[in-house]
Parts: sequence; C-alpha cells; structure tokens
Amino acid sequence: MKTKEFTVKENDGFKLRVKSWKCIYPSDLNAIEFIQESKNKKGEIDLSSTYQFFMTDEELKTLAQGIVNE
Repeated sequence: MKTKEFTVKENDGFKLRVKSWKCIYPSDLNAIEFIQESKNKKGEIDLSSTYQFFMTDEELKTLAQGIVNE
C-alpha cells in the first residue's frame, strides 16, 4: 500500500496535512485523511484532529474539481 502525504498549509500556529491511499477492496476506493494540527507558542503540535473519508476515484475527481473550479 503506497501512502501519499503532503502539507496543504503551514504557519506559526496551524498545519493542515493530507494523507491518502488506495483501499485493497474495492479497487476504486480510496482512504483520505485531513489532519488539522494546532501549534503552541513554541511551535509544537498541541492539538490534532483527523477527518477520514472513503471515496471512490470518481468522488475524488469531483472533490478536486469542486475545489479548483468556481
């Protein structure tokens, strides 16, 4: 299983990461996690929330198109 991970946004008090990977079955299903992290004044993560979704390839395309298109 190959996991993709990237940081969407990061500043002094906040970080948003995305992790995704293909599910074994069904083959067109993907797991995607949005990880929101709040940082304290020292820059350390002090609060983290993870939102996990399971989406088909087509649903992910719809999500991506909806984000970038008006």
